[in-house]
Amino acid sequence: MARILIVEDEALIAELLGMYVEELGHEVVGPAATVEHALSLLNDGRPDCAILDCALGPQESTPVAEVLAKAAVPFAFATGRGADSLPKDFKQRPMITKPYIFEDVERVLAAMVS
Repeated sequence: MARILIVEDEALIAELLGMYVEELGHEVVGPAATVEHALSLLNDGRPDCAILDCALGPQESTPVAEVLAKAAVPFAFATGRGADSLPKDFKQRPMITKPYIFEDVERVLAAMVS
């Protein structure tokens, strides 16, 4: 079982993603709806990997991505805006298209957790 940090500002969407993560046998860390909350969760302990919504209201999740990359924690971005919305320094990271589809979450988590 892996610990998966979820960074998602929409409560219902975060709940759905959390259900998918748990159904796949993993533990949910969070969810965090803001950059500040996500960074606080990272200070509390290192997750095994993370799924980051690109846009958190008026914020971008880039500061969280930078901390995860520095700590060598695998992560994927989630967005409904397409690959062009990924931060330029992280275009090579896996991406999950929103709305979330179980099989996409399963595929990306399998690649990150293995």
